[in-house]
Amino acid sequence: MANEENSVIMNIKTRRSIRDYLNKPVPEEVIRKIIDAGRYAPSGFNLQPWRFVVIENKEMLERLSDFAKPVLLKNLVGRTDPLAVSYMERLEDRNYNIFYNAPALLLVLGKKNNPLSDYDCTLCGGNIIHAAHSLGVGSCWVGNAGVIQQSEELMAELKIPVNYKVVVPIVLGYPRDAPPPPEKREPSISWVR
Repeated sequence: MANEENSVIMNIKTRRSIRDYLNKPVPEEVIRKIIDAGRYAPSGFNLQPWRFVVIENKEMLERLSDFAKPVLLKNLVGRTDPLAVSYMERLEDRNYNIFYNAPALLLVLGKKNNPLSDYDCTLCGGNIIHAAHSLGVGSCWVGNAGVIQQSEELMAELKIPVNYKVVVPIVLGYPRDAPPPPEKREPSISWVR
């Protein structure tokens, strides 16, 4: 079977990071399927260090975004590259939500002080974004959302245990529109035979 005909490879190649969502909740059973696919990711020594938090409360999502924006702005002070300047302008916009107004935020948590945990949770996150796409659900890995960990109050409200950290923040929702595929560079490959 040619790679182009393989449904798994086609799912990988057609997935996009979605930043524009319909105001339509993702059913709990669909989110559970997506998480279930995540937990089948490989993990070192099969420790499966992940835990999950799903946030669907709009007010909480707005609070998390409002907390993160000034922290992210502070981290960008002094940057003059076009990407940073553009992002700073968005962060200064009161209407901008770092979660793109998605109806759900899925946090993949990993154990603190476990060097394998970040790798394992990242693999879990990869499964999650591809599973979501296969079910018609858009996703976007919002890495900057990790700054919410700087608020002990928010972490407590989200019931995140003190020995865990946010490794993978992914928004989920039904896409309003999908962006065109980005150009991909040819890989640099060294063969040792």
